[in-house]
Amino acid sequence: MRYRCKKTENCFAGARTYEYELPVTGGELLVFLEGWEIRENHRFRRPVFSAKRNGLEIKGILASCVVKVNYTEEGWEKEKGELEAWLEGIGPEDGME
Repeated sequence: MRYRCKKTENCFAGARTYEYELPVTGGELLVFLEGWEIRENHRFRRPVFSAKRNGLEIKGILASCVVKVNYTEEGWEKEKGELEAWLEGIGPEDGME
């Protein structure tokens, strides 16, 4: 899957937060997050989700193609590389041209 990534600001010291624009919505991404602890909240006007695994957290609006990923302070570079390799290995291939 192709994506665009940029560093985002976070109010927490030592936070490593990146924003990813994907060719799928947050709701569609959930299909690929097998083994993650997923929570959905449909009480908001724009329902949201969060997915956690090993200190890594992905958050977003279910209907949006933009998600935020919070990496751990200690291993963020390795985690970022692994997550991006994983994203590149899953479909769909269209979009983000």
